[in-house]
Amino acid sequence: MINTQSRIIKRAFGFLILLVFAGSSIYAQIPESEKSALVEIYRYTNGPEWTNSWDLSKSVSTWYGVGIENGTITSLNLFNNNLVGQLPNAIGKLKYLKVLNVAFNQLNGQIPTALTTLKQLQVLRMGKNRFSGSIPENIGKMRSLVIIDLFNNQLTGSIPIGIGNLVNLKLFVVSNNKIQGEIPESIGNLTVLEGLELGNNRIKGQIPESLGRLKRLNRLVLLENNLMGEVPNAVFALPKLKLLQLQNNSLRVDQELAKSNKLNYTLFDMGFKSLQFENNLMHDFEMNEQIRTADTKFEDID
Repeated sequence: MINTQSRIIKRAFGFLILLVFAGSSIYAQIPESEKSALVEIYRYTNGPEWTNSWDLSKSVSTWYGVGIENGTITSLNLFNNNLVGQLPNAIGKLKYLKVLNVAFNQLNGQIPTALTTLKQLQVLRMGKNRFSGSIPENIGKMRSLVIIDLFNNQLTGSIPIGIGNLVNLKLFVVSNNKIQGEIPESIGNLTVLEGLELGNNRIKGQIPESLGRLKRLNRLVLLENNLMGEVPNAVFALPKLKLLQLQNNSLRVDQELAKSNKLNYTLFDMGFKSLQFENNLMHDFEMNEQIRTADTKFEDID
């Protein structure tokens, strides 16, 4: 009996040692370069004062918002976590990162250029911060991107032409910035795009005809810019468009065409530089007076 119990205890102890060793192996598999990148992000953004801070003496697997798969860091979700400061270029060392969510913090400075080297990144959420400078020119090389959400920052410059290379992009939101220039024709290449929100910027020129190729687009927000000319008829023909905001630009609309389509979405008209309609027949359009502007929906995606 004693020998049997002894064997059971030894087996249990051996199994426990195996579990501990396995856990240590998983931790050991995380490249030192990735761990050091996280530590640098922590130090550059006042980590000790985060809402959910990290204990650097513990395993990376215990750090808040860090997702690990197959021994590499694949997600960093520090949404609304009181990050203050600048993101360092060390973030480019997280080469297996698929999700980066640092929205709703107090980050400033430019978007790190090293970010554009993250070829596997699918979700980029940096909205509601204080980022300045331009959208990185090389963002068009991040072919895996599905979501780009940079709303409510202090970004300037223009929308990079290379944005049209992001053929997997479903959501592009840069509303509430200081972006200038024109809407690039290349956006028409984003055939799976569902949301395009460029409102409250300083974008000029005409709405490109190429937007008519975005057959999956369900919302188009261009309000509060310096756009001019006639809204392309193809925009009104987009089959899935439910929300169209064009107000406070200097735009003209082919009113007869718009009427004939029996719009399935709400067409807004408000502000100082309102839309210009033929014959001024605005009362012929169905307007939801309870909804004046689009609320940017922000999902905390892991």
